[in-house]
Amino acid sequence: MPRLRNVIALAAAAAALSALTLAHARAAADPYASGNATEGAHLVQSSGCEGCHGAGFTGGIGPKLVGIEKRLSADQIAQKILHPKAPMPSFGFTDRQAADLVAYLSGLDGGTGKPVVKIDPPEPTDAATVRVTFAGTPPTGAQVQAFMQMGKSSHGTGWVPLRKTADPHVLSAKVKFSMGGPWTLKVRYDGHEMDVPITVDG
Repeated sequence: MPRLRNVIALAAAAAALSALTLAHARAAADPYASGNATEGAHLVQSSGCEGCHGAGFTGGIGPKLVGIEKRLSADQIAQKILHPKAPMPSFGFTDRQAADLVAYLSGLDGGTGKPVVKIDPPEPTDAATVRVTFAGTPPTGAQVQAFMQMGKSSHGTGWVPLRKTADPHVLSAKVKFSMGGPWTLKVRYDGHEMDVPITVDG
């Protein structure tokens, strides 16, 4: 009986080692699969990606990006970002930034529950219209607030309701900024929250 227990323990250890080795192999094979989606959102916003890929990344001059993770691997997406073909310009992104962009773009289809936030104008001076595009029917009770962190204290707009627009997938609201500097837009919907950084040139 002790010998049987040893055999079982050895088999379990071998299985665990095999799973760990496989996980490391996958990570090594696709180094762009562990980016930060929040950082990716900031890069997308500052680079004006929707200008070519369309509002909500549903397609324009550039191809549709919603659902791209179902068509390409993380590495394939990253290579298109790092080595773009005309008319897409080269932004000079680093590997780390490419991984962050992959993380953000891979959630556009709602698989991660994250909607797409667009700010108009992208670099506001005192106010901006926030448009939030959902993959399906927008939830009720969605809100947005803008706040600025100043040391241990913060100030902002308070929660502003996001309202329906002519587009059935888009909710919007107007927010005002009391001063220039780095702000954060926080979008709340269906028990979820997401942060979008924004720079105000006021």
